[in-house]
Amino acid sequence: MISTLLVGFGFSAQTFHLPFLSYLSDFSIDGVVSSRPSEVKHVLPLAKVYSSLEEALETNNQAYPAFDLVIITTPNHLHAPQAELALNHGCNVLVEKPFTLNADEASALVNLAKEKQKHLCVYHNRRFDGDFITLQSLIKDGALGEIKRFESRFDRFRPVPRDRWRENAGPGSGIFWDLGPHLIDQALQLFGNPLSVSSDIYTLRDQGQSDDAFDITLYYADKVVKLGSSAFQGGQTLRFDIQGTKASYRKFYLDPQEDQLRQGKEINSSDWANTPSAQHGVLANGESSSVITTKHGKYLAFYEKLASAIQNDTPLPVSAESVVPVIQIIEMAIEANKQQQRLMLI
Repeated sequence: MISTLLVGFGFSAQTFHLPFLSYLSDFSIDGVVSSRPSEVKHVLPLAKVYSSLEEALETNNQAYPAFDLVIITTPNHLHAPQAELALNHGCNVLVEKPFTLNADEASALVNLAKEKQKHLCVYHNRRFDGDFITLQSLIKDGALGEIKRFESRFDRFRPVPRDRWRENAGPGSGIFWDLGPHLIDQALQLFGNPLSVSSDIYTLRDQGQSDDAFDITLYYADKVVKLGSSAFQGGQTLRFDIQGTKASYRKFYLDPQEDQLRQGKEINSSDWANTPSAQHGVLANGESSSVITTKHGKYLAFYEKLASAIQNDTPLPVSAESVVPVIQIIEMAIEANKQQQRLMLI
C-alpha cells in the first residue's frame, strides 16, 4: 500500500484527490499538512495532521521514508519548493498544476527526480477528460483530415471577484495560471510545440486584483491554435471547435467529472463520467453532420496509473518532463502579452 501525505486540505485536495485516494485500495492517506486539523480529523480521523511539510518529513530518509507519496495541493508559488523538499526526503511526488511558475524550476525538479530515482508526476487531469479523449480518437482515425484550425475554451460566469488566493494579487494567481496550463497542455499533447505565440491577458472585472480572461494563439507551420477563457460567459460554453480538410468537430460544455466530484457522486455510480446526450459533439463536413458520442472520462485511470508507476515502475499518467514545455509556453505568453508582440519559440 502506498503511504500518502496530502499537503493542503482545501478545495482541490478534497474534491479532486481525496475521492480517488479513498476509493482505490492502493493508497493509504496517513498524513495531512493543514492549518485546520479539526476539519481534517472530521474527514480522515486516522490520518496524522502536521502543521508544515517540514514537520511531516522530519523522519523521512532515503532508505526508510515515512511516506511513499507526497501530493502537493497548496498555492501555486509553493509547488516548486515543496516538491524539491519532498524529493530530497526520498518521496515520490504528485504536484497540482501549474507544475511550477517558471521553466528553470520545472527542469531542475525533473533532474532532481532522476537523481533521486523517484517518480515526479503533475496533475494534468484534463488529459483524461472524455471530450479530449474523443477528440484524440477523431484525429487519430483521420475523421477530420489535416487539422487547420483548433479552438479550445474554458469559459465561466464569474463576473464578481472572490477573496481567495487564486483571484487576489500575488505570484501564480489569476485565471491564466489556473486554466491556461490545462488548455496549453492539451494543445501540446495534440500538436507538439508551436513555432510562435501571441497573447492578450486581461483583468476585466471591477476591482479585480489578478487576470480573469485571456486569449492565446499558438502558431504552427500548417495550423493555428486559439486558446481562451472568460469570466463572463453565462450561456452554453464552447469547449472545442476543430476544423480540418475533411470535417469539423464542435463540442459544447465541460466534461462532467468535475461537477460530479463537486456534488459528491460516488465514483462507482452507473452514470459516472457519462456525458448527457444533449452535450455530445457534432462532426460535420458541409453536406451532412452526425452526433459523436463522447467517450467516458478517466480521472480514476490517472490514479490507477500513478499507483502502478510507484509500485511497478510503469509509465506515469503525466510525467513532469512532459509538462516542462507547458511552463515554457506560459512564460512566453506572459512576455508576449507584455510586449504585445508575437514571439518566436526559441
